[in-house]
Amino acid sequence: MISFVVIAYNEEHHILRCLEAIEAQEGLGKHEIIVIDDGSTDATAKFVREKQDQYDSLRLIVQANRGRGAARAAGVRAAGGELIAMVDADICLPRGWLATCLASLEEYDVVGGTAVPDGDVTYLYNKFRLIPIGAPATTTITGNNGLYRRDVFEHVMFDEQLREGEDVDINQKLLDRDYRLVSISGLRVEHREDKSLVKSVAWLYQSGRGATRQFFCYRQVRPPDLAFAGALGVVAGSWLVRSRHPWFARLLLPTYLLATSERHVHGRFVASGPARYRCRYIGAVVVNAMLIAAYFAGRTVGVGEFCSSLGRRDAPASSVRSRSF
Repeated sequence: MISFVVIAYNEEHHILRCLEAIEAQEGLGKHEIIVIDDGSTDATAKFVREKQDQYDSLRLIVQANRGRGAARAAGVRAAGGELIAMVDADICLPRGWLATCLASLEEYDVVGGTAVPDGDVTYLYNKFRLIPIGAPATTTITGNNGLYRRDVFEHVMFDEQLREGEDVDINQKLLDRDYRLVSISGLRVEHREDKSLVKSVAWLYQSGRGATRQFFCYRQVRPPDLAFAGALGVVAGSWLVRSRHPWFARLLLPTYLLATSERHVHGRFVASGPARYRCRYIGAVVVNAMLIAAYFAGRTVGVGEFCSSLGRRDAPASSVRSRSF
């Protein structure tokens, strides 16, 4: 049996499409769908209960809002299948997702596809109507879709203390134990998200804090770490030249943010097209520079939190690894 664990928080606009896409999987066979409602304040739970009359395989677990790590862990504990599929409520799986994953699972322990558009650019996608290219994420198996062998959870588990970044954390734990992970080339899942600009800024800020935590936990350098290191270098350079070249110093960081933003947008969306499309692309680059600034701010705060944690000599090592310092 396959257990689909769907985590949801205020997903009344997407949950039904997610469930319908799961039930429409080719070669589905015996299965169960467990929806973990992580303290939603909208009609998410109501819609799931109504769908239970149609799907005998559907179960709903409602819990207080504890974050993504706790929601995923609760789903794993409730699942009874030999295989466990993690799916976010704002994901719509293609009909062949399960069959493709099962074929790859013969050689791997955990497999998944690529969400399009990626979570860090959904606001840009919705606002500027850009064409995504389906670039792979920096994490092999992102939380939004993945198929796991049940036995991996006998040795590793999603960290219930992590409200975000739980997928990056468990990827590293799996790799440390020599489990085989793969993001299947060409397997794309539809990602629909309705974050406002304000919520996107807040999410990128928290993601920055989480990325700093992961870096200090595992000492693994990823492209976002290099981008942040470059920003620190630019800030240091601005400080050194501020007295002799004040205007130049003021322009350094905004220029770096725009350049980093353009490379990021270029890696996620088609860059060329008619003049109107190019104008939208440029607008996305400008707005994304603000989102990247929020991400870098979160990284900076994360560094401060980590340095503060070093002074707590009585803090257990596990708490330093698990929490946002």
